[in-house]
Amino acid sequence: MKTFNRQGEVLHYIPKAGDNIKSGDLVAVEDVVGVAVTDGIVGELLAVSVQGVYLVPVPAALGQIKQGQSVYFDSGAKEITLTDTDLFVGWAWEDGEPGEVVPVKIAY
Repeated sequence: MKTFNRQGEVLHYIPKAGDNIKSGDLVAVEDVVGVAVTDGIVGELLAVSVQGVYLVPVPAALGQIKQGQSVYFDSGAKEITLTDTDLFVGWAWEDGEPGEVVPVKIAY
């Protein structure tokens, strides 16, 4: 197909000053949230995975997350939420408890 460009499993992003990105961190690139494949270095290309299921920490204050529940990302606090005005990440693949990790299916 002439218009095919790529699979779309990875978004390429160049971290900016102030970004402190570690492999496995959720990364917001405008309205898209993915998972950093490697540590991010300011000014150098970073691969951000936008497909798959990843283990994401559940903040202690958040409470339990139920399987199938929509998960969002507060880019300021750098943590997941259940607040639909934050950036949509995907869905909980299993139940998750506060202070533990929950598998999250990235929605892209």
